[in-house]
Amino acid sequence: MQDRARVVIIGGGVHGAGLLYHLTLEGWTDVVLIEKAELTSGSTWHAAGQITRSVADYTTAAFHHYAIELYEEIEARTGQAVSLHQPGGLRIAYTEEELDALKTQLGVGRYIGYPIELISGAEAAEFNPFYDFTDALGVIWTEGEGHVDPSGVTMAFAAGARAAGAVISRRNRVIEVNLRADGEWDVVTEQGTITCEHVVDAAGCYADQVALLSGFRVPQANILHHYLVTEEVQAFVDHDVEMPVMRDNRVAGYIRQEQTAGLIGIYEQHGAEQIWADGVPWDAENPLFPADYDKIAPWLAEAFERVPVLGEVGIKRVVHGAITHTTDGHMLLGPAPGVPNYWLNTGSSIGLAWSPGAGRELARWMVHGETELNLRHYDPRRFEWATPDYIAAKAREDYEWMFRVHPPGEERLEGRPVRVSGVHDRLTAKRAMFAQAYGWEQPKWFVPEDQPLEDVHGWRRPAWYDAARAECAAVRERVGVMDLSAFSKYEVSGADAASYLDTLTTGRIPTKMGRMALNYVLNANARIETEVTVTRLAEDRFYVISGPMGECRDLDWITHNRPAGADIAVVDRSTELGVLVVAGPNARELLSRCTDTDVSNEAFPFLSAQEIAVAGVQVRALRVGFTGARGWELHIAVGDMAAVYDALFAAGEDLGVADFGAYALNSLRMEKAYLTRHELTHDIGPRQAGVDFFVKMDKGDFIGRDNVDAEPSGNPWKLVYLDVDAADADCQGGEGVFLADGTPIGLTTSGGYGFTVDKSLAFAYVHADHAEPGTTMAVLILGESRPATVLDGPIFDPDNAELRG
Repeated sequence: MQDRARVVIIGGGVHGAGLLYHLTLEGWTDVVLIEKAELTSGSTWHAAGQITRSVADYTTAAFHHYAIELYEEIEARTGQAVSLHQPGGLRIAYTEEELDALKTQLGVGRYIGYPIELISGAEAAEFNPFYDFTDALGVIWTEGEGHVDPSGVTMAFAAGARAAGAVISRRNRVIEVNLRADGEWDVVTEQGTITCEHVVDAAGCYADQVALLSGFRVPQANILHHYLVTEEVQAFVDHDVEMPVMRDNRVAGYIRQEQTAGLIGIYEQHGAEQIWADGVPWDAENPLFPADYDKIAPWLAEAFERVPVLGEVGIKRVVHGAITHTTDGHMLLGPAPGVPNYWLNTGSSIGLAWSPGAGRELARWMVHGETELNLRHYDPRRFEWATPDYIAAKAREDYEWMFRVHPPGEERLEGRPVRVSGVHDRLTAKRAMFAQAYGWEQPKWFVPEDQPLEDVHGWRRPAWYDAARAECAAVRERVGVMDLSAFSKYEVSGADAASYLDTLTTGRIPTKMGRMALNYVLNANARIETEVTVTRLAEDRFYVISGPMGECRDLDWITHNRPAGADIAVVDRSTELGVLVVAGPNARELLSRCTDTDVSNEAFPFLSAQEIAVAGVQVRALRVGFTGARGWELHIAVGDMAAVYDALFAAGEDLGVADFGAYALNSLRMEKAYLTRHELTHDIGPRQAGVDFFVKMDKGDFIGRDNVDAEPSGNPWKLVYLDVDAADADCQGGEGVFLADGTPIGLTTSGGYGFTVDKSLAFAYVHADHAEPGTTMAVLILGESRPATVLDGPIFDPDNAELRG
């Protein structure tokens, strides 16, 4: 066996083989895949092999679409049969909520360009005469989707990769993975050691055990899943047209043909079982488990009701095997936390649909340093805060929710809370409903006393709208307080800290003590890594803040890019410090009642910071905020937050002080055209995102500077800010954007209702030819085309008079 390679991939399932193949397509052929048994011997071989197109998330839909395109041609490329069947697919809605969920898929599908339409139950019966659509309110029909042979696909990837020069080593277990002093890796196997630049953990069910060889954990769990194959169905033989792949929430799974038999897959909605919590036996090969009919009985009975001809024959075979699940339904694709040039390609519950797209994008990331698609919600570092017990509980929950509707704002409470701020109990007592942000419980909205104490959610404007409107009014007209402890917070210090941060970011680093600057961090290809606020605390000490979801990812970027031998220390303060936002016209008066510090505009101007005492508690006060209102962020030791919070509310009763949550904050930031992680992604450059002001080309060198003005590869997008003529629903992100003639030109990234200005607002990336202010277009919201106009700037306080006052 060779002793050097550029990349070593651990795991020979469809994801490992798919990445191997795509690395060779991107030009890296000095790559080795190591498999402890035979290719496909983990979860791949027993997969049912479906590929659907009907999903609402753009990146996932693009993965699925590419999978179908690749499977249509890979046999010709490699000579390996993959048994692709394309009978189309039908996904059924029985309730209004399910119908809205289906409608959200139309815009993405039409933007990508695959055939997708919403049809009636009667029309669906023409595609599948064996199914009972009597009570269906609507059905999504997606032409061209179907199923494929998992082993055939894996072997095709392997054949294509080998033909390009890649090496596959079978019957060879990896026993150590060690980081060398020179930054390379030693992968120690039963057959010898390979030194490499990059390691990829694509070990499927074994991924956590493989990661532990290098000292970190993979946030996934192995969950048991049934599918059953019936005896031959004579009606299928006589019909001679393959049944479309059916997806049905009442069945909690899928139903399709398997040659002339039926195949039924069940994701039971309670009682999901984790297997191998303490590790998969290394000698396990092709493991399956005894059928448990009691566990799946209710949904199996429903399947027989829906397709009566299946109930007339016996069950020939039951496949009961393990599938990996993460805590949120998205796989783990990208850099591993804390270690350089170690990548994850695992946690995939839908391997045959995801493998081609995942392999292509990860190969692009590794080879070129950028992806064409936004992989933020796949980044493995989004779960670095999670505990093993939480991961197990949420993975079971994810499995059980595979065939349920997921309306916006719906919270899944299993395993929560994990991280709470020092005022969580105060907010709970005041009827807060919480969302989770990087493990933190963050208030979404506060339920008025005259409403039931329960969360509400949905695509159409839910019953929290009036409460959020009142919370926005408090911030715009009086003063509001919000717990935003989920911010990522770092201190960067040392003699070389200033010069390093100057090289790391696109803008100028503050030269005066106590001054702040908004800044952007790019990668070498000038794609946006993150947005940060940098505050100078001393000559050699800085406070760096980024968004909640970037805590581990941004810490990795800051630490991994430090020059060798430089005097730079980086300390993560994210869990030590909480944050209370105080914002509104009365914010200065309220704060002045709780501190002896002069907080006048002259003494404490916008974009400045001071260490002050509030209610006797030492606080780092930052004159900045995301509401667009006059205000401060108070960064406080978590244990001291309650004292400050109580003092603010005691002092501000006559000022009309009120709590506000994330729904109100989203409305306020949309009115100010402030960007979030949904707009600032690693497939986008600063010119595309419209943050040119913060890119100081004359300041000297910084990471990505040489490519800031390069033509964007992969997409021609430009961010626009839209006034949408919405009806009873606003943009959530992912809605298709079209010209009047139906030509697709882009997708929304986020949106919301501006309660102060009474307008529905959205951000969207559209083709640059249609980005000029005043341009009209249409946004597809829940299947209905709504007019939209490009705005030329913030719709509220465009001159920042309120913010700076």
